[in-house]
Order: sequence, then structure tokens, then C-alpha cells
Amino acid sequence: MPLAKHVSFSFAAALCSTVLLLAGCSQEPEGDSALWQDQTAYFYRVSQVDAGNVQDLGVAWEFADFVVRGQTNRGVEATPVVVDGVMYVSGPWSVVYAIDARTGEQLWQYDPEVDGAYARRACCDAVNRGVKVQDGAVYVGTLDGYLVALDAKTGKPKWKTDTFIDRTRSYTITGAPSVAGDNVIIGNGGAELGVRGYVTAIDRETGELAWRFYLVPGDPAAGPDEHPEVTEARKTWDPNSAWEFGGGGTAWDSIVYDPETDIVYVGTGNGSPHPAWLRSPAGGDNLYLSSIVAIDARSGRKKWHYQTTPRDSWDYTATQNMILADMEIGGEPRKVIMQAPKNGFFYVLDRVTGELLSAEKYTTVTWADRVDIETGRPVLSEQGNFSKETKLVWPSEAGGHNWQPMAYSEAAGLVYIPVLETPMTFETAASPYQPHTVSQGSRTSLVGLAPDDKALAPLVNGQPKPKFEQVLRAWDPVKQKEAWSSGPMPFWSGGVMATSNGLVAQGSADGVLTIYNAKNGEVLRRINIGTGIMAAPMSYEIDGEQYIAVAAGFGGALNGFFKSGWAAAERENTPRILAFKLGGTEPTLPPLRQSKPLVPAPTKFRGTPAQVARGAGLYTTNCARCHGGPGTTGGYPNLWKMTPETHDAFDAIVLEGAYAYSGMASFSDVLTKQETRDLHAFIAEPPE
Repeated sequence: MPLAKHVSFSFAAALCSTVLLLAGCSQEPEGDSALWQDQTAYFYRVSQVDAGNVQDLGVAWEFADFVVRGQTNRGVEATPVVVDGVMYVSGPWSVVYAIDARTGEQLWQYDPEVDGAYARRACCDAVNRGVKVQDGAVYVGTLDGYLVALDAKTGKPKWKTDTFIDRTRSYTITGAPSVAGDNVIIGNGGAELGVRGYVTAIDRETGELAWRFYLVPGDPAAGPDEHPEVTEARKTWDPNSAWEFGGGGTAWDSIVYDPETDIVYVGTGNGSPHPAWLRSPAGGDNLYLSSIVAIDARSGRKKWHYQTTPRDSWDYTATQNMILADMEIGGEPRKVIMQAPKNGFFYVLDRVTGELLSAEKYTTVTWADRVDIETGRPVLSEQGNFSKETKLVWPSEAGGHNWQPMAYSEAAGLVYIPVLETPMTFETAASPYQPHTVSQGSRTSLVGLAPDDKALAPLVNGQPKPKFEQVLRAWDPVKQKEAWSSGPMPFWSGGVMATSNGLVAQGSADGVLTIYNAKNGEVLRRINIGTGIMAAPMSYEIDGEQYIAVAAGFGGALNGFFKSGWAAAERENTPRILAFKLGGTEPTLPPLRQSKPLVPAPTKFRGTPAQVARGAGLYTTNCARCHGGPGTTGGYPNLWKMTPETHDAFDAIVLEGAYAYSGMASFSDVLTKQETRDLHAFIAEPPE
């Protein structure tokens, strides 16, 4: 029987707060590498490859020696960093690689041996978004919560510090650290699974705690507030809030340091649970959810904050990458910070004072009509209120822009945004907190996957026509309007880089690296590598020769679902890095994916209709966000294709953690033996 008869499975459950502060150099490195990354703006000062010769780009070398645990290829979300001829990059399971940037030869590898059970605690795959390289050290955050300093020459750890405040909760680290003066700053993820957000500053020489800033208040019954900013935030929360969920507000991605002001800018995440009326029933803005928080790098005290989405109920995080720039606005030179967060508005703020300078829609937005510049607050629409009935809302929980980084070209005066274009239905679905399980408090569905579904017609009526796609949009941050936009590309495509000589590059989910003219969007070159690209490309020069490199490997939040047309649905999704140069060779495409048939389960594992029905509910809660349904093609094993031997080992896998190293943790904390039997009965039921 089909999954839909038993399970209200939402594909959007996989689109929890995904997770980039790409780690690059905050200063121009010395030596033979000419890479320069401008404050996470993904801008590179390079000169050799240009519009006139980009057709001559070919593969210089390929690296594919990534650590893979079990059968699952995880998402590759980090953009490499090159310093003094060495490329440093992190991959799935927080493994760090040092590679000769001329040849692709591995120099060393650091495997932190992450506890595989933490894959269950991650909303969106066992990914890592990059390292930070500074003064001979490589800094990386691990999925299971440690910040590690490595010797850049040898890969040997200098120190390893636990950054988690509570290991009974589903904290993870998937974002990259940031160096801010004498400290390394790291955040964490987990808001979908019930945690309390904070950022930690660690002394980069000793590995000791320098300061910690809590981003939401904790349960008042647990003790006094840790610092004055928590007390300030508490005034914006109901005293009877759902404290058992932790509050959320995790800084799972963008953290940027400005040495001019000595300020650390932290982008914060969504609330837990999502709907504000469940999280904080009596009202309030719920600081510092979905905000940019400016923190003094030395003292750890707040300088200012700006909340992009007060009382957020749609998972509209402000963790998307932030760009620092100096530009003239209104006839005056301003030091600005720019962000295109999930909520669909492009913000330009004074980065010294926090003053909102402008905010306009960069994509379709229906939850709010506009942002009032005088108050700095969004003007909410009734379309965004799903407290009483189901509503179709733009953007979806994936946002108008997710973790995939945008880029900025000072020469062109444009920001290049990887824009996601799809709506989502939202409805309230209150549920009790359950450890290590997604507890969003809302039920959502991506309408763009079935835009002509007649059952959805009443929700779609009067709204923009649903779609499920992505575009690259060049945005003028001063005029706050579009300069150009690419044609549609597959949803969940990659981040962007811009170069000083007028190129913009972006990879996509169909495995194509596209290079554009930065001023007008003309497509200059498309290179098919056959592997889905999510990370932003980068460029570097060694001995006068320019390379463009990209890390590829699809996954992350969508590793449980591969749509037709995505490279991962058609070819083996092996993680790899490709470096291109003028005069290189054609890319080698991965082999075609071999489909496995559905295998009837042994009859001894089948159950009664009542067991199957109970198992369906358990599957929705505990399994569907990764494994999908019988017809799902994704990166995780399809449970309807298990061998008889795997069926025999089902209890050992689910309750005893037999595959924990590969990321399939034990569920014995939430499932009894009888519940596991019901769950197995549901999977054993032959699909129609």
C-alpha cells in the first residue's frame, strides 16, 4: 500500500534550517597564493581567466579521496581555501584535507572520528561548511561539538575544545568558525530538534573559553540570566514560553568579523518550535531569533542588534552569509553590512550603528507586504498567518536564499544571490517535545513539486503560481533592484563567486558549473561535471597560473530526496573536488546510478493493519525525513529495498545502533521493542 495512505510525509521536513560562513582568509595571505576573499563576499582578485578565454578552461586535477562512511554519500558544502600553495577543505563528517593546490595530491588528512550518532541529531546531514586558516593554524568545528586547531603544515591537533553546553540535547556544528582578533568564534545548529542558541569565543592560542553569548533566554526555572543581553531578550518572551523546546535561535552559519570596528556579526536562526503562538503564546518579538547581532569581539557584549523577522513563525533564519562593504548611499559614504536572509528581503544596514538603510524584496514574498524603514519592522500580511487555517506562503521554509553563499563585486556594484523560488503550505501541528526528533510545531508541504494538484487549488487561488526552481539574481544594493537574472536552474543549486575581472561562477544541482558575465548575465561557459554542486566555487593563482576550483557532492537538507534532473538522481554521487585551468582536459563524468528493485520483505515481519497504522506514524516521526517513501530516490538507503539479511538485523540496527558509525544511530531512547516491531511491519507492507 502507498506511503501516502499512512503517512502525512512532508518533503519540507528535510528543509529544516540548513546550513555558511565559508571559511576563507580575512587577510591577504603571503606567499605564492594570490587568493583573497573579501569578508565572506566570495570575491577573488584574479586576472588570467576572463571572458575572452573562458572557453579554454579544462580540468587541471581532481581529488576524490573523501572519507565515506557506510553506503551514504553526504553533502559537500565547503568551499576550499588556498594559502601558500596548499588547499584546505573540509568534507562530510568534519574531516579536513590539505591538498597540493598545483597537483591535487593529498598532503595530510585529519579525521576527528566524529561520533556517528550525531548524524541523527543533525537536521540536515553530516556536513561541514569549511575551515578557517590563520597564522599557521587551521580551525574546524566538528559535527559532535568540538572546535579544533590544527597545525597547517602537519594536520596535527594543537588543541581540541568542547563547545557544547548540554550533550543531552541535539546540538551539532555544521558551520565554519571565524577568527576575530585573539579568538575563534563558533556557533551551532539544532533549533529544529530543540536546543538553545549561543555563540562561543575560544582563545585561538590556548583553546580556552574567552566568552559565550546566549542568543535566546533559557528556562527561568534553571537559574539567573547569564548576561544582561539575555535579560533584555527575556522581556520579549512570554514567561510561560515552551522552554522545554530550548527556544532555538542557533547561529548555525554566518559569523563575520570586521577588524575595522572589532565587531563580530552573528546571524541567528529560527525559533523552536516554529509557530510563535506555540513557542511564546502571550506574544513578543522573541529576541534574538532571526536577527543580526553585533558583538564586541573582545568583551563579548552586544553593540547592537537588528531583527529581520520579529516573532518568526516560518523558519526565516538570518543565518545567511553577510557581506561587509564600503559604499555611497544617499550621497554619503557608509560602512554597510548586507544580507539576503530566508525571509525574502535584501537588507542594507550601517554596520557601525545597526541603522537600517534599506530593505526590499529580492524574490516573491507574501508573508509581509514591505519593511517599514522608520520602524525597521516588516508589515505583516494576513496571508502569512497560519495560526487558524492552512496558508500558502512565499518563500518556503527553505527561504528565498539559504546557506549557499552569495557574492559581491565592488567593480560591478552588484550582489549575486542564489535565489530559491518556491512557496509552501503551512499549518499548525502542535506536538510534544521529543529528544533528537524534529519538532517544528508546524506541518508544511512544498506546493511547487505539484503545482497543478487540484486539492491545493483553494490555497493557490489568488496567489502567485507555484514553482520549484532557482535563479541567480544580480542585485543592485544601492538602488535595491534587480540588475539581471539567469534562467531557471534546478532547486538547491550552489553558491556563487565573483572575480575582479568580471566573471561570476555558480554550480548547480544538475552537475553544471556555469560562468557568467558579471555585468549583464551573459552565459560564457557551461561545464558539465556530472556531480551536483552546492558549495561556492573559488579561484587562486600559483606561479602566475590561475585555477578555478569547486567542491562537488549533493546532499545536505535534500539528501533524502533527489528530483529528476538532478545529477545525484542519475549518476553516482561521489564527493570530489575539480580544479580547472586554461588548457585543461574534459571532466570525467561519474558512472550512471544503478537502480535497485523493491524487494518483498520476509512474511514473518509483516503485521496486522493496526500494527501497520501505528508503524506509519512512528515512521513519519523518526524515519521519513531521511529515508522518504517506497518510490523515493535519495542518498539514504531505501528501506523498501532491504535484503532479507538486513530485515533480520532490523532490531540490532534500530535499537542497538549496529550502524551508528555510518550515521544510523540507535533509537532505543524513543522506541520500545514493540514500537520497533510496528515500525518494521509498516516497512514490510508491500507498497502498491
